[in-house]
Amino acid sequence: MRNKSIKKAIKVPKEEAETVRKRAEAIGAKDKSRLITVEGDYVLIPILEGYENEFDYEIVAQRNPLFAREKDIDEILKNMIPDELRRFIPKSYKVIGEVILVKLANELSDYGREVGEALLRIHPNCKSVWRDSGKEDMFRKPRLEFLAGDESYTETVKLENGCYFKLDVKKVMFSTGNQFEKIRIARLVQDGEVVVDMFAGIGYFSIPVAKLSGARKIYSIEINPDSYYYLLENIRLNEVRNIVPVLGNAMHVTPEGIADRVIMGHVFCENFIEVAIRALRYEGYIHYHESVPLAVKDRPIKRLKDAAKKAGKKIEIENFRKVKNYSPGVIHVVVDAFLS
Repeated sequence: MRNKSIKKAIKVPKEEAETVRKRAEAIGAKDKSRLITVEGDYVLIPILEGYENEFDYEIVAQRNPLFAREKDIDEILKNMIPDELRRFIPKSYKVIGEVILVKLANELSDYGREVGEALLRIHPNCKSVWRDSGKEDMFRKPRLEFLAGDESYTETVKLENGCYFKLDVKKVMFSTGNQFEKIRIARLVQDGEVVVDMFAGIGYFSIPVAKLSGARKIYSIEINPDSYYYLLENIRLNEVRNIVPVLGNAMHVTPEGIADRVIMGHVFCENFIEVAIRALRYEGYIHYHESVPLAVKDRPIKRLKDAAKKAGKKIEIENFRKVKNYSPGVIHVVVDAFLS
């Protein structure tokens, strides 16, 4: 990982900050791209290069400055994109560490660089912008097209819920839409539990469970070698010692009869329900995810009940909730079931 550029700031006692701020603005020394921050009894006022000798205060280096957002994307692009196409300007995008992923309508294909550069102006701490065209193959590898910034900058670290997730955005996916679900599951795990995460990815659920719960052991299974590599990296980065990483197909390598709780965090894993049931010790929880059309919203519950009946288990549905929208008319849901 490369360091962000080091910026300068005046370190001023709080009671003198307003006077110094006004003077910095009056002489054109204040760096308007960065925010004023507080550090104990002092205020850090960002200044531009070359003005260090204009103030009789300590000048400090800001290694991780907070940048102010310049404008909204519509305002930046108003003179760059024809009026008839401005309705296609993206209103949302993902910021993953220092990388931005944006979905771009085909109508704006010729203006990808302008959109990318506008996003970098809004997020000056980011290093690259990529057009997100979805996923491909069984490993769900991202399909990305470079738009702006540094094309070599694809590996980044995302901080979420106090957990660090290192990844290469060109090799593995990162979903920002289920942030609450990751922390919710971690809070459900009881002290001493053994957890099986059947589709661990880079540790989306395993890392929060390891860091934020009292789980005794988490078996983290992942089939994609790239995701498995970053799973190992994130175990190291988060300094957790209760994860057992397993490279392989969950259909064949999921341990049996050991789990108090099984996480099925892939939205197309209905064929693995029986495997998840066999992973349970005697009784335990399954958190089953599925992408389901609204017209058949109860389908995930029926699948779990049918599988439990086949395995000779009693089942209680304790929770059924929408995680996020998946596509028009289709939602991502999770079912919390207790089997005994």
